[in-house]
Amino acid sequence: MLPYLSGPTQQFLSDLQNMNSEMNTLSQQMSSGLRVNSVADDPASVPQIMELEAQIGRLQQTNTNLTNLQPELQSGDSALQQAMTNIESAISIASQASNSLTTAGSMTALATQVQGIMANLVKLSNTSSNGRYIFSGDLDQQALYTLDATQPTGVRQLATATSTRAITDSTGTQIWLSKTSSEIFDARNPDTTPANDNVFAAVNSLLTALQAGSSSGALASIANLQSAHDHLNQELGYYGIGENRVTDTLNSESQILVSVQTNLSGLRDVDMATAAVQMNQLTVQQQAALTSRAKIGGINLFDFLA
Repeated sequence: MLPYLSGPTQQFLSDLQNMNSEMNTLSQQMSSGLRVNSVADDPASVPQIMELEAQIGRLQQTNTNLTNLQPELQSGDSALQQAMTNIESAISIASQASNSLTTAGSMTALATQVQGIMANLVKLSNTSSNGRYIFSGDLDQQALYTLDATQPTGVRQLATATSTRAITDSTGTQIWLSKTSSEIFDARNPDTTPANDNVFAAVNSLLTALQAGSSSGALASIANLQSAHDHLNQELGYYGIGENRVTDTLNSESQILVSVQTNLSGLRDVDMATAAVQMNQLTVQQQAALTSRAKIGGINLFDFLA
């Protein structure tokens, strides 16, 4: 049984225990880098800390999503520019073929060029980036079109796809919704017939005219080719807007992320310099106290510090 301890002795031991507790807390904080390691450390700050951590998670996920989206948008932009160049070539060929003096041999040679243009357009409609067909909507693991001369548009649709993959910012605001190759290259009227700006149909009408040796047919195809070109230009603008939105959102949310991380650090992280000073002060106080009262009434104070 421990001997009776006087009031001053009990106070002395209590003070030492408090110092030990503070030193243990500081040691844990300095080791983890965190001022708040559990709810008990600062109950009032925990809800705000959790909200800031959740906000950081949303911002980081948005950053990842938008960074992954950038190559897709760049690939789409490039594909649409190439498609427009191909349509411009088709318009030039149609103008050449519209001359009634164009020979049958020239018509055949021009038809071969247009076949190449059609093949290029199908390839562009099936553009891929990072293992995804970027114009295939929700069916991004398969191409949607292939060449098929037996079809009225010169191509065959392999699958019907919709696009519901919306990319949003950290607040849930939609930044981007991809379009399908059907919308871009194979525009249709409400009755499903090819629209005047249907890219595939416009080029195929020129090809059909050239194969038939029809100068008038080649001339007639120019109007739809121009409509197809205008349509592609609108789609290119859509992708350009998407690229700008992604860049702007990445920049703004990166700034927000820094601010939120700073706020979280102020609430949760330990001030290492201040903690080190406090630890040193407590160590000095403890050593001084133990030195001045190493023994009290024959009782070893260390017996009470465990």
